Amino acid sequence: MVDELTIERISWERVILTFVVRVSGDAPDSFFLTPNSRPYEVELPVRAEPLGEGRYELTINVTQFNRRAQVPNGTYYLVARRGEENLPAAYPLARSEELGDASRAFVYNKNFSAYTVTFGISDDEAAPYFLMRTYSFGRSGGKPSSKVARLKSKARKKWTKTKRKALRTVFSISAYKRPSDGSNILFASEARPNMQGNLKAVHDRMLERGLDSQFNFGYSFRTGRTSSRQSAFALAWEMGKANTILIDDYFAILKDLGNRDEQKIIQLWHAGSGFKSVGYSRFGQYGSPNLRNAHRLYSYAICGSQHLRDVYSEAFGIEREAVLATGLPRIDGFLREGRAEEVRVDFEKQFPTAKGKRKILFAPTFRGRGSGDAHYDYDQIDFRELYESCGDDSVVLFRQHHFVPDPAPIPQEFSDRLIDVASCADTNDLMLISDVLITDYSSVIYEYSLLERPMIFFAYDLDTYSATRGMHKDYREAAPGSIATTFDELVELLRRPQLSNEATKEFVKENFDYVDTNNSDRVIDTLILSEPATEPQVPSEDEDHRMSERVGEEDPGAPGQEDQLNDPTDNDSDGSYKTEEEDEENQWQTSQ
Repeated sequence: MVDELTIERISWERVILTFVVRVSGDAPDSFFLTPNSRPYEVELPVRAEPLGEGRYELTINVTQFNRRAQVPNGTYYLVARRGEENLPAAYPLARSEELGDASRAFVYNKNFSAYTVTFGISDDEAAPYFLMRTYSFGRSGGKPSSKVARLKSKARKKWTKTKRKALRTVFSISAYKRPSDGSNILFASEARPNMQGNLKAVHDRMLERGLDSQFNFGYSFRTGRTSSRQSAFALAWEMGKANTILIDDYFAILKDLGNRDEQKIIQLWHAGSGFKSVGYSRFGQYGSPNLRNAHRLYSYAICGSQHLRDVYSEAFGIEREAVLATGLPRIDGFLREGRAEEVRVDFEKQFPTAKGKRKILFAPTFRGRGSGDAHYDYDQIDFRELYESCGDDSVVLFRQHHFVPDPAPIPQEFSDRLIDVASCADTNDLMLISDVLITDYSSVIYEYSLLERPMIFFAYDLDTYSATRGMHKDYREAAPGSIATTFDELVELLRRPQLSNEATKEFVKENFDYVDTNNSDRVIDTLILSEPATEPQVPSEDEDHRMSERVGEEDPGAPGQEDQLNDPTDNDSDGSYKTEEEDEENQWQTSQ
C-alpha cells in the first residue's frame, strides 16, 4: 500500500481536534469523514488549511461538527478527495501506540454521561487505514434505598413533567397571538432582576429611533432568587407571542420553550472576551454543558470582532456564520462624550470620601459553579494592609460579581478608604471614573481596555482556576497588565508611582473591530430590522435524527447500543441523585 494521505500529528485544544497531514502528489479538492459501515454514502466535510509542501491542517470541533451537534456515533475513515480519487488516511504503523494517548474521553452531566473520541487502525492487513471512533455513553443513577424514597422520586418526576407540560401549553396558546408581521419583541434575562447592559442599550436605542411605534415590546427579568411559578407562566406567555427574543445570558428555558424555526432568538451575550472558558469550550470539565443545551438554540449571537467569532462559535456550539461581529451595544454609552463626568459628579455625591482621590476599582469574577454557589474568597485580602497602602490619596471600590449575594466584609473602621459600591447600578459607570482596575479572570477588562488605563490581575488561585475552569489563552501571556499571585505582590504594585498600560493597545486591536458608539444600531439594523446576508442553516431535531440514522455504525464484534447504554426508567431513576435534565440527557444518549 502506498500512503498517499499520511497523518503526521494529532493534537487537541479544548474540543478542537487537529490533524496535520501530508498528501503525496497533486493537491486534494477536499477532506471528509465517512463511516466505515457505509463508506462514501455519507460524507462529513472537514475544514482544511494548507501549510505548504503538501501538508494540511485539518480541524474538527467534536461538539459542533454535525450541524450544531457532535460528531455522530460511529467509526470513520479520514479521506482526501482528488478528482474522482478517494485517499483514505494512514497513520505510521510504527507509531500506532501513540493513538491511545491521543484519544479523549469527555465526562459530563455529573459523571452520568460521556463522549469519547478514540483512534485506531483498521484490521485489514492489506489496507490498515486510520480509524476515528466516536461514542456517546450514559448510565442510570442508583435506585432509592426504600419503597418510600422510590415513591417520592416518582412523584417529583411526575410533578416536574406536569409543570413543564403546563408551561408548554401556555406557550402554544400564546403563539396564536404571535403577529405575522414580526412586530413582537421580548427583552428577557434569567440572570438579572432588571434590564441592563446590551439589552438596555438596544432597547433604549430603539426608543430613541422611534421604533416602539413599529414594534411591541415585552419584558421578563428574573433571577434564581426572584423566580416563581407565576413568573414562569408569565414568561412562557411572553415567549409564545414573541417574534424575536433578545437575551443576554444563559437561558435554560429555551430547551422547553421557544421555536427556532418560527422565532428569531438573538443572544446579546453580557460579557466581552475574557480568559476563562465558557460553554462548550469547557466540555468535559467542571461545569460542562450537556451535548444538548440551550446555547445551541440561538438564531444568532453577537461579538466584538471577527477574531472572536470562532471563540463564541465554540462556546455556544453554533456555526461561525451565526456569530456576527456587530460590536457590543453597551459600549455605546460607555464611550459617549461627557458620560464620565456625569458619572463622577453623581458618584462623589453618593460617596463624598472618594472625592478628588485616585479610585481603584476591585472587580473580580466569582468562584463556584454558578449563581447557586457563587462566592469570593476575601480571606485572601488583608483589609488593614490594603487600607494603609491607600494612603490619603486613594480609595478602593469593591464591586462584587452579580452572582455573589454577600457584600465584601470590609471592617467599619476602614470604610472611608475601602468602599463597597454594590449600590451602584452599572459596573461600566464605575470603570469610567476609576484610575486603576484590579480584577482576575473577569471580562470587565473588555470595556476597561478602551480607557487605556492600568490594570492589575490579582490571580491568587491561578493554577487551580486554570486547571478546573480552563483558559482560552495562556493567562500570563494574554493578561493586558501586571499579574499578582499573592496579596503582597498586589500591594507592592499598588504602591508603585506608575503602572504600565502598554499591553492594552494590542488587546483592543484584537477584540474590537469598532471603537465607536454605533454598536446598538448595527445590532438593530442587521438582526432586528433585517436578516444577515448569509443566514445560518440550522437543522430541525428530525433532520439531526435522520443524520444519526444514516451514519449509525455497524462494527462487527462491537457491543450494540443496548449493551453500551443503560436506558434510565422511572424505576431506576433517583430524583435525589439526578435531575430531570440529566435523565433526559441519558435517554437522548441512548437514542443516539
